[in-house]
Amino acid sequence: MYDDLEDKTVIITGAGRPHGLGQGMAKRFAREGCRVVISDVARPHADPEYGRGKWEDLLERQKEIEALGADCLPVKCDVTVEEEVQAMVDAAVEAFGRVDILVNNVGGGPPGSGGPLLEVDGANWDEGMAVNAKGTHLCSRAAATRMIEQGGGGKIVNIASQAGKRPFPGLGVYCAGKAAVCHYTRVLAMELGPHKINVNAVLPGTIETDMLKESFGKMAEQMGITYEDLMQGIPPIPLGRLQTQDDVAAAVAWLCSRESDYVTGECMLVTGGQTIA
Repeated sequence: MYDDLEDKTVIITGAGRPHGLGQGMAKRFAREGCRVVISDVARPHADPEYGRGKWEDLLERQKEIEALGADCLPVKCDVTVEEEVQAMVDAAVEAFGRVDILVNNVGGGPPGSGGPLLEVDGANWDEGMAVNAKGTHLCSRAAATRMIEQGGGGKIVNIASQAGKRPFPGLGVYCAGKAAVCHYTRVLAMELGPHKINVNAVLPGTIETDMLKESFGKMAEQMGITYEDLMQGIPPIPLGRLQTQDDVAAAVAWLCSRESDYVTGECMLVTGGQTIA
């Protein structure tokens, strides 16, 4: 636990789904004594089979977070829409007075952005890059502007992926989007350093979130194999187990604490050794 996180205001995007990374991080920050703003798109995708966080999900997460003793504000926000992002930051400031931490958690592989790259058209490329890279920029821009205005520095953590470091055939758009997040993190860290705002990224490995189960399930179906068979083919994990949401939340909490005050521009692999080779 980090006593310096108490009473900080943290915004976590993509925090609605019951088994996603966002809710795990939100609960960790609640236990640290933070005021927590959780957001999700809270509207269905054009493809009804593509999972997204719902408003009802956010309200359930709010109950879980408040049960831990933390103040929690749920906000509907499509991170690819600039006006909604600004409204989210404004709501956080109105409710809690300031923004100290931003965790850019939204990401994924929208329908049509998966499969061989030559089969991905321009519209599907744009959507995949928007949800992974554009949203990171818009949220960082709005939150960092507020941090600069209020003074005192701040912390931004971008959730990328091991896919931003190593190629996965069939996931080219996702890989490109997460690689963009990594380099964006480095540039933003250089630009915001004079304002005492640390910018880092966490790159998780294989973790059975709602999104992974859905996307890998569809991929397995396309390949004519079972989900279990597909999971058997993932790169080996030296630590011998799949990652958990708590593993990611622990790394993010450390990057947002004073323990990491001299760390910025880092893209930290948190993969149980899956990316060693």
